Amino acid sequence: MTKKVVPLAKFLLALFLVTGCYYATPSSFLGGINSIGIPLPGNQTSEQSVADSLTEASLSAFSQEGRLRIADEEGADAILYLDILSVEDSFHPSAQSVDQYRFSVVVSVEIKAFEGPVLLKQYEATGWGTYEEDAEREQAIGKAVRMVVRDIIDRSTWTKTTPRRPYIPN
Repeated sequence: MTKKVVPLAKFLLALFLVTGCYYATPSSFLGGINSIGIPLPGNQTSEQSVADSLTEASLSAFSQEGRLRIADEEGADAILYLDILSVEDSFHPSAQSVDQYRFSVVVSVEIKAFEGPVLLKQYEATGWGTYEEDAEREQAIGKAVRMVVRDIIDRSTWTKTTPRRPYIPN
């Protein structure tokens, strides 16, 4: 019996040592950068409030995340390029008797090292929020923008030791 236990114990110990030794530091952001610049986004739409909300949400999210220092474009290790491609308000039937509308935004995202390679290849992020009355539309824009920014944070800070978190609207 003990002859079978010893090899199994050695195997489990070796497995633990091999798989348990992966380590990532908070500064292990894409390309080893420590700071990011966030210029005003491009905007292919007529909705300036969406661009303003996207800038504010990006600055706030990266500040709260704490892995990167926010810097001006000239002093940053990398730049976050955002371009609002489209916004749309569409009818969104709900299970309740009240009619809802869905605001959605599509944003082109790319992170480039200040002097170097692309760190996060260009992709399109989509966010959305629902509202019932025009007075609630700004809240829906905020939810849509936060959804996009959460996706950017998740994609840019993900490591093997940092699981991606699903977006849960407020």
